[in-house]
Amino acid sequence: MSMVQLGGLNVSKASYTRAREIVENKPQGKRKSAGDVLESLRKMMPGWTITTSKTEWSEGVRNIEICERVLERMAEDPEVMVKFKALILDLEEAVPALEEWAKEHPGQTLDFAFDIEGDGQLRAIAILMSHLGQESRTTFELPTDRGTWSDIIRGKLDALAQGRVEDAQGNKSWVV
Repeated sequence: MSMVQLGGLNVSKASYTRAREIVENKPQGKRKSAGDVLESLRKMMPGWTITTSKTEWSEGVRNIEICERVLERMAEDPEVMVKFKALILDLEEAVPALEEWAKEHPGQTLDFAFDIEGDGQLRAIAILMSHLGQESRTTFELPTDRGTWSDIIRGKLDALAQGRVEDAQGNKSWVV
């Protein structure tokens, strides 16, 4: 897969090209607000829940939480808009791996969200609920040597299901 480096982030060339086209084809009228940017992301990614709060996630694997500060930066700078739109478009690539894993583990419910933090870093949060009502959670981030999200998702979810995964800070996942 051909990649484009945008600062500290790598995205697929296809996502970058699509994001660039979206931003360049928008009429440049009045300055956008963070709310306008959030709404445009929701239109760009139908079927996804894109929010600024973990409390607004929906069930399933198509959730993105994005920090308000990132939305403000996107509203102010078209290049930042391209960067984060490309990153968000790239997340679609991970969905088949998540959905396949969920189908292979019918006794567990998987909720998954991508989290774009204030520093622009992308992390993921996985929550598994067993058929016995036991909940396990973990967070992880894409390694800097980056393959793709699909490359790391299966291993992380399998480890989480077995209760042996560490989060991005090296903490063991916890059971609630």
